[in-house]
Amino acid sequence: MILTNLSWVRNPYQNEQGFRPNPAMLRATIFNFLSIQTGRMLTEDEVLQINSITKRRAYRYIAAAEDEWLFPERYVSTDHWRNMGDGYLLMPEPRLVHMGGTIFIGYDSGHSEAFGPYGHKPWQKGYKEDNREKLETKTLERFQAEWAGKHGSKYTARNEELGGSLTESGDKMMQHYRQIRTKYRRK
Repeated sequence: MILTNLSWVRNPYQNEQGFRPNPAMLRATIFNFLSIQTGRMLTEDEVLQINSITKRRAYRYIAAAEDEWLFPERYVSTDHWRNMGDGYLLMPEPRLVHMGGTIFIGYDSGHSEAFGPYGHKPWQKGYKEDNREKLETKTLERFQAEWAGKHGSKYTARNEELGGSLTESGDKMMQHYRQIRTKYRRK
C-alpha cells in the first residue's frame, strides 16, 4: 500500500519540505473507503524502487523472504529520488482525485461531526481555506493533464467511487488535458 499525502497529490509543484495541512500525529479523523485506489500494476523496476525507498527510510529493521530482496539497490535502475518512476512513482492516479471531501456523520443520539478533507474540525483553523482550495484546484487539474499526457487515456488504477466505472478519459477530456498542458508549457 502506498500512502500519499492529499495536499501533495493535489499540488505536486509545491515545496516538498513545506508544512502540510493539519500535520497532527494523533487525532480523530475519517476517510472515504471508496476512494482507495486499487489495481495499479507496477513494473519490476518500480517495485525495486519502492523497496529501495523503504530500505533507505527504515529506522532500524527491514525484512524479506529472500536474502537477495534485502538489496534492491543492486538491481534498481536509479537511486535518485526525483528519477524514480519519472517522478511519479508514489503518486496515485490523479484523475481519480477530486476537490472537496468534507465528511459529515450523524449518530442515532442526534450528535453529529464533520471532518474537512485534511481532518480539520469545523472550529479549527484550516477547516475552510478558500485560497488553498483555489490553488489546489488549479494545480490538481494541471497534474491530471500532465499524468494523462504521460499515461494516455486509460487510468492506471481504479477506485469504487461512482461504482468503479471510471477507467478511461474520453476524447473530449483528453483534448481538455492537451489544452492545459499547452497552457503550462508556455509559462
